[in-house]
Amino acid sequence: MVTIWFSCHAQCILPCNNLIKPDTQTDKPLSPISALIHAAIMVAVGIFLVARLLPLFIVLIAIMNEVAFIGIIRIVLGATLAIAQQDINKNLAYFTKSQLGYMMLALSMGSYRVVLFHLITHAYSKALLFLGSGSIIHSMEVFVRYSPAKSQNMILMGSLTKHVPITKTSFLVDMLSFCGIPPFACFWSKDEILSDN
Repeated sequence: MVTIWFSCHAQCILPCNNLIKPDTQTDKPLSPISALIHAAIMVAVGIFLVARLLPLFIVLIAIMNEVAFIGIIRIVLGATLAIAQQDINKNLAYFTKSQLGYMMLALSMGSYRVVLFHLITHAYSKALLFLGSGSIIHSMEVFVRYSPAKSQNMILMGSLTKHVPITKTSFLVDMLSFCGIPPFACFWSKDEILSDN
């Protein structure tokens, strides 16, 4: 029990840079399958573990308070670090941390079913964002040659609309979904979290 609690605690509160920091992919843009694995499996393991053990955690109020504390830290830390990043993949990775903190906070209030629904919508939306970032990075290589430091730098990404119009549209639709705009998928899951609590 202590091992399970510590693994949930460590996975959720520590930065976990080895799991979701894009540097572990040798500075190459994520391939489609890597994006899907990243969004759907690697970063969601801690959330799923806490969700599955929620009936056990509900009995112990101190653990539920700890889960809420972990969620708040992840929301603030992930959002703050995402704002400070210039690399597009790092920005998306820290944004993922913030969203997972939102799910941890909802789990601390006992919203098991709703959090798993949001975890699924988040996984598909996050995979689309990483696929879009890969497309943008490949488009940047035309202008900056092959230089991962330059091709992933968001400061240098102005005026790409004419070169990647489909990616621009899919990125816009996906960001509207993440912002909770109806009728997109994340609106329904985030609305359920808010109404459930």
